Amino acid sequence: MRTKFNGILTLLLALFVQIAFAQEKTISGVVSDASGPLPGVSVVIAGTSKGTQTNFDGQYQITAKVGDVLTFSFVGMKSVTRTVAANNLINISMEEDSSLLEEVIVVAYGTAKKGDFTGSATQINSKEMELRPISNISSAVEGASAGVAVTSSSGQPGSGQDIQIRGIGSFSASSSPLYVVDGIVFSGFINSINPNDIESLTILKDASSTALYGNKAANGVVMITTKSGKNKKGQFTFNATSSVVDRSIPEYDRLDASQYYEVMWEALRNSRALPGKNTDAEIAAANSYASANIQKELKGNPFNVANDQIVGVDGKINPNARVVYDDLDWLDAITRVGYRQNYDIRPLHDKFLQKKGKKII
Repeated sequence: MRTKFNGILTLLLALFVQIAFAQEKTISGVVSDASGPLPGVSVVIAGTSKGTQTNFDGQYQITAKVGDVLTFSFVGMKSVTRTVAANNLINISMEEDSSLLEEVIVVAYGTAKKGDFTGSATQINSKEMELRPISNISSAVEGASAGVAVTSSSGQPGSGQDIQIRGIGSFSASSSPLYVVDGIVFSGFINSINPNDIESLTILKDASSTALYGNKAANGVVMITTKSGKNKKGQFTFNATSSVVDRSIPEYDRLDASQYYEVMWEALRNSRALPGKNTDAEIAAANSYASANIQKELKGNPFNVANDQIVGVDGKINPNARVVYDDLDWLDAITRVGYRQNYDIRPLHDKFLQKKGKKII
């Protein structure tokens, strides 16, 4: 009788285990975002330690029961939960958690939440830079932060601008801020960094900038974080910009060589005698002096007449004077319309170049 009872109990236990396992099933699907499949997404059954991750193609498989809650999480993305139902296929589309990303800023000693940071800092991210046609970093800083002055010290094409965060710190030493690129002090030409390679740019304006760099940061710090590889589907971006540089205000009317000599003759004459104030004899002597010395005053004679015969005593250019040079007007050469073209291709991600060990392009 006892043996029979043990047999019935064993059958009931086996039936219970079979029913329990029969309730579990394999759930599969693909996790993606706006760019495509997401590898490395964590898939966990809520309330347990049982979970898995998506593969290179964003695919996953997990054994769960009807009613279990699956939690999908990924760095920089909003977590998604789904309840297991009759359907064995659950595809997930994840969105960027922009609110979380915007709260974090780069500071001298690492990163900090914007709400917890008590210093004075301004952050410019890559999305803000993409909205402006900038060709160098100093142009990205211009007008982006209160109290930061950006001035052009040179008209040389490609030259940068002077950035002053706390005004002029010294008349003899530099007033430029300290530039830090990916945590390393940068002493090179800052405009050699392509703005399209910058992920974020933080301007530290107060005493917190000296937390790590000491007196080198007395003029403020510009923290630059460059872009790095992302765990997303491979893609590339091509940017092309074109611009035209021309004068906004037309050139003023100018004196030619003959008119200029006449005006300068009058100035030289007036330096010795003024009509209406000096006598006629003094005016005549001043006229003769100006005619004889106009070439010495202007240090040159572009005409085909003698130096003392360029301008007569009446203040008029010699009617026989002709300009012997034909290249006095360089205005067209230095004020021609300028054209600028810039082309930028962001490199392809490795995952676009290689897929499961096979080259696909």
